[in-house]
Amino acid sequence: MKNLIIILIINLLLITNVYASGGIGGGGIANIPQGQDREKYHLGKAVYNQDITLEKQTNIKQLDQEERLEYLQGSLPNTEKRRVNLPELAGKLTEEQILALEYFVQIRFNVKLPEKKKE
Repeated sequence: MKNLIIILIINLLLITNVYASGGIGGGGIANIPQGQDREKYHLGKAVYNQDITLEKQTNIKQLDQEERLEYLQGSLPNTEKRRVNLPELAGKLTEEQILALEYFVQIRFNVKLPEKKKE
């Protein structure tokens, strides 16, 4: 009887250790894409964090960029809205950079942006 109680206690300890190991899962950012999407993601991240030098661009529609950036700003979580000011980048981004920025925001903050119309 004593051996049975010891075996039950050992089993109980082993079972609770198995289920209690590890940390709390979930809550992290989405998986970072692979391949070309990965490059696009990191370019967008660099633009978002202003890790790259941006200069005034020529031959771009600043008003169009401003609208896109204001929409992106509005789709950010409140903590991020206070941290970054995306509309101030209007006129400084190439089309590649603004597309990468939109892609980064979609992935990082799980935002669904409207589809662009094909012209």
